[in-house]
Amino acid sequence: MENGVGPGVFGALSMGYLVAGARNLADWKRFGCEAIGLHLACESESQLAFRMDEHARRIIIERRDADDAIALGWQVNDRAALDIILERLAANNVSVEFLQGDQAAQRGVLTLHRFVGPKGLLIELFVEPLTDSKPLQILSSGFNIGRAGLGHISVMSKERDRTIAFWRELFDARISDRIEISSGKRVALDVTFLRVNERHHSVAIAATRGPRIDMFPTRVQHFNIEVATLDDLTATFERCRALGYKMSRNIGRHPNDKELSFYLPTPSGFEMEIGWDALVVDEAWWESDRVYDRMSNWGHDIPGALSTELGLRHVLTGIKSLRREEFLPW
Repeated sequence: MENGVGPGVFGALSMGYLVAGARNLADWKRFGCEAIGLHLACESESQLAFRMDEHARRIIIERRDADDAIALGWQVNDRAALDIILERLAANNVSVEFLQGDQAAQRGVLTLHRFVGPKGLLIELFVEPLTDSKPLQILSSGFNIGRAGLGHISVMSKERDRTIAFWRELFDARISDRIEISSGKRVALDVTFLRVNERHHSVAIAATRGPRIDMFPTRVQHFNIEVATLDDLTATFERCRALGYKMSRNIGRHPNDKELSFYLPTPSGFEMEIGWDALVVDEAWWESDRVYDRMSNWGHDIPGALSTELGLRHVLTGIKSLRREEFLPW
């Protein structure tokens, strides 16, 4: 085990799918198909599902009364690694639900184990995905998924240390590095980047210094996917702009994972980061104590008046969060 005694699961799992809720499925269909260029695998009055590779479902949208992230599916390499994770959940008295048949098929998997994770985000564990051999109808040359998984999520937490500990204790996540954004002599924001395999990070935990606040109304601040080529990235950016979607942040490059990317709001309230060329961690030489003082080496600017609008909205959401407790499984 990475953080204790016994066998570990680092490198034995990867992000498999995202489930989000939305009031308007038509908005998500346009966003997913025409803007991001995903393959529409399933459409009904209550659900949309998108493919990005041979997996039957990678992004699933359910009709809900609120726009938010609902669940994150994690693919585990084998039953032995899954048993280790389930044993850890049992040791912490976490209630786990087992789903199969049609309920699991809605997630694009054969069976799954599910429990309530940090901030109420459902964590779903599966070994065997359902696959689809039909040719993809996508608007790019492909997506970078592979053994490192679908992408990453970034969340803001009022319980930074406990949230980091959760991912380390459950998945043997390793700290890749940190970013500390300073305002004068005071560090305003800390972001810790956690990896569970060779991907630089699958989960990023952001936290304010001083009063702990959550500036975002959704469980996930952003969700990241990677396209296969630079041409795919620029074409997606131009396509989104041509369709009238406002960017949260224009194209820029991060200092730690070196990813070139841009951000835009999804119809579920959180942002999507479309990226390319994120580095792969080599465990033999990686130094986990690196600290960066900026989120971007260049770019990632917030367009025009949107900066002031977002700033005010984040402050108001943060003030409201002071009265709200943040859920953690243990």
